[in-house]
Amino acid sequence: MKPATKRILNLVLIVGTLAIVLVIGLRDNDLPTTIKTLTQMDLGNALLCVLCFFCFLASEALSMMYFLYRRGYRITFAYAMYVTIAGQYYSCVTPGASGGQPMQIYYLHQRYVPTGVATSALVTRFFAFQFMLSVLSTLFWIAYGPFVREQIGGSMWVLIIGYIYNLFTCALVILFSFLRGPVRTVIRFLTRCGGKFHLLKNPEKTQEKWMREVDVFHESMQGIRHKPKDVLIQLLLGCVQLLSLMSILWFVYRGLDLSGATWGQVVTLDLLEYISAAYTPLPGASGAQEVVFSIYFGHLFHGASMFAGLLLWRFFTYYIFIIVGGIIVTVVGLREGKTIREVAKISEEIQEKPQMLPPPDAASKS
Repeated sequence: MKPATKRILNLVLIVGTLAIVLVIGLRDNDLPTTIKTLTQMDLGNALLCVLCFFCFLASEALSMMYFLYRRGYRITFAYAMYVTIAGQYYSCVTPGASGGQPMQIYYLHQRYVPTGVATSALVTRFFAFQFMLSVLSTLFWIAYGPFVREQIGGSMWVLIIGYIYNLFTCALVILFSFLRGPVRTVIRFLTRCGGKFHLLKNPEKTQEKWMREVDVFHESMQGIRHKPKDVLIQLLLGCVQLLSLMSILWFVYRGLDLSGATWGQVVTLDLLEYISAAYTPLPGASGAQEVVFSIYFGHLFHGASMFAGLLLWRFFTYYIFIIVGGIIVTVVGLREGKTIREVAKISEEIQEKPQMLPPPDAASKS
């Protein structure tokens, strides 16, 4: 399937899911009531939602900056924010968030960061986020156990599946980050299959290229094992990023003038909702997020506030990433005279010739 066709299908899926949510929501709530409820969201809490959004982005940007800085590659905070926003945008519009990291690697290449180092920076950030998701979910679940059982009830199996999946993901990241042998075995197997089924033009060259990148990646990841301070900072930034995202729903809850639940209770359910639905292989886990939200928060949001809360929550945690990211990526692309297709082509060319990249000190001077 052509990339343009994939983008169109993903866009149709995103818009279609939103349309279905609106149809179902307006079926149970008339439009005037819904609009009235949405307008009850006071400006102060709306601004706090936006602040959480930028705090989420800034935490990821700082994580990336710090990792690269410790390995001799310096990028500005502004550029790290751009890479972060672009990555979040492509993650939101591709199934399983598969498009974000490749594009971030491309943008880091523009600052002379090799593929292996860029990949290890993104994997480290991803692991810190997923690990803290498991830790915080567990701690909050223990602290608010009776409240969770009361709210979720018979849907606990959904949470358990998501929980197991997240733990499996963390274990898999550790395996591929520090055990070079199994990774090289997997690459050999995949390139042989690619050659056998004529999916790769030159299996030997592809295998050699990825073996070289795996070596760079593992050398970069090995460095962090002996730097507990770096690990701690990455985990703290992952915690800040996660709590920033989860706090958005609390400000939506307060902004709609609802009461009865504490910050800890709302954040607990939001953490468990995220871990229950985020693994769905659809752009932004569309559909699954809305369904799980309606199950987990059915007792906290009442009547029209349920639909209004869902719309506001999805806007500040998903659609705002598409809007802001789409605008920034388009503006920067037009300024640099590059289309998305040209960016993808350049990215492929760079990956084919990673040895042509300058050493770390060149990045720090750029």
